[in-house]
Amino acid sequence: MQKEGETVKQRKWNGLLTIFSLVGGCIGFFTGEWVLARWEGTMNETLLMGLYFGQFALIVGLCCLLAEMISPKLNGNNWRLRYASDGWKLLVPGTLVLLFAAGMLFQFVYGFSPGKNDKPQDYVLLLDMSESMNDTDPGKQSIQAAQSLIAKMDSRKRVALFTFNDETQPIFPLTQLISSGVKDELTSKLRATYEPHGGTDIGKALNAAMEHLKKVGRSGRSAAVILISDGYSDVDTAKVLAPYVQEQVRVHTIGIDSTQEEGRQLLQRIADETGGTYYDVQHADRITDAFNQIYSQEHHRHLMNERTGASSSDGYHGLLRVVLIMLVGTLLGLSLGIVFDNRYLASSFSIGGTVAGLLAGIIIETGIQGAAFPSLYRAIADLLLAFVLSLSTLIVAVHQDTNGHSGLNRGRRARTEKEQSRFGSRGNGPVGKRFR
Repeated sequence: MQKEGETVKQRKWNGLLTIFSLVGGCIGFFTGEWVLARWEGTMNETLLMGLYFGQFALIVGLCCLLAEMISPKLNGNNWRLRYASDGWKLLVPGTLVLLFAAGMLFQFVYGFSPGKNDKPQDYVLLLDMSESMNDTDPGKQSIQAAQSLIAKMDSRKRVALFTFNDETQPIFPLTQLISSGVKDELTSKLRATYEPHGGTDIGKALNAAMEHLKKVGRSGRSAAVILISDGYSDVDTAKVLAPYVQEQVRVHTIGIDSTQEEGRQLLQRIADETGGTYYDVQHADRITDAFNQIYSQEHHRHLMNERTGASSSDGYHGLLRVVLIMLVGTLLGLSLGIVFDNRYLASSFSIGGTVAGLLAGIIIETGIQGAAFPSLYRAIADLLLAFVLSLSTLIVAVHQDTNGHSGLNRGRRARTEKEQSRFGSRGNGPVGKRFR
């Protein structure tokens, strides 16, 4: 028989908190997708991942705090009446700030590449202006796609553009996009591009692009070429592509007219041999999407999206991603413990968060690579994090006295009573923090 005031251990679960946590996971997922759609490719990945995980932690933490205030199954009524206000004070620093900083750190570790940066900083665009483009691209969608790509690039990038038919013509050399004025100047030159005419010489265009990169390229800056064509020409690929392979410059190719089988095979071979990607858009109105996919895949090696290039099948980065997302789960659990100002709950949530983060990391790593809908796997991972985290209070027993106060609430109550005896019955003495 338990005596009054004696401490026991109990495992608790708040069903409302599980429901609210799942709701928070849904809201956090959709907010995260908006963040990615709005800033992916234009915001630095380190800052992007900090924002992604920070907002997710804030929303889930807010929902869990609301659930516990409505139905205080974990902390008890005494917490709701006397200490719940502390949760609002700790909410932003304990969730948004903590996971924002952690997300930035983890993304920096994940995206760090010693030596030469494998993310292209210089782009050379090769646009087919042969006579056949009058039929396959009458609306000059390729020009519009190039304009859209330039507008998306950040100020650290340099871009050059060549048009080609029987000959290759430079429209502008590698130019750093230091301001919107520079971008406007380049897009105006694109609009003035002459009408398509003549034949197609893809080999000559690739040689011109490589000569330009060798002439004005900078040490430590990776480069990539995007070539769009609807035709075919005889190309000695072994000779033409050798410097691309040696310099590790990927050539991404876009074919407009899939009925040109020889041209399709040539563009596919060029992309394969240089580590690039081939896109068969079939119709000109899809060229912009192909440009955007190429740029996205080149730059989005962040924790919540597909890895491309040399690291796509890299076991090291795969394991690293799982570990880092697992740590995100651990810190997400810790953040709830901070919000509730309870070290026992912090321990429980951290353990549950670690398990949830491990499962979420495995789902992201195994599912998102090559997925047609990567957002589906992000949704599963986010909801799994929120759900398992809400059940983690069943893992670690919370100290409870026979009066119904949690161990930490009881300690805080004792300190409060001691202060009241010291300062008088007004109870205006300092109250000790429970998260100790």
